[in-house]
Amino acid sequence: MEIVAIGVLVLFSLVGFAAIFFTTFGTLIILIGSVLYAAMTDFLAVNLHTLILLLILYIIGEILEYVFVILGAKKFGASNIAAAGAIIGGILGAIFGAAFFGIGIILGTFLGIFLGAFLAEFGVQQDFIKSLKAGAGSILGRVGSIAAKIVIAFIMFGIMASSIMRYSG
Repeated sequence: MEIVAIGVLVLFSLVGFAAIFFTTFGTLIILIGSVLYAAMTDFLAVNLHTLILLLILYIIGEILEYVFVILGAKKFGASNIAAAGAIIGGILGAIFGAAFFGIGIILGTFLGIFLGAFLAEFGVQQDFIKSLKAGAGSILGRVGSIAAKIVIAFIMFGIMASSIMRYSG
């Protein structure tokens, strides 16, 4: 059962890591894989404390996802409405982009973030250049959030590997 559990963990970890670039749920997939591994091995190598730590890391990643997009937009002079537009646009872009099988999710998310910030800012400021800057800042924020989530994913991998190796000893 241990080999099957490791296979499940590796599969979920790889899919989760790849999903960081496509959606906001990459670290959630890694967390789910970790919970499945723990359950399949009777919580011997990975205990509840470890899973709570992974849950906290996941929550931090989700918070950072939105904070980075907002900070990116604000850094480029966007209004609060443009920052909210970027978040809503990113979610809608990912949903509509999913219709294009994979690549559409990436492009849909980035396009949605940009258009959400751009259109919201244009609605408030009526200034094309300021609106472009708001959209660009939001995109840079998304790139920053991807980088942060990659770091969090590697921390999650390290915690799981350490727990498993310590148990296998």
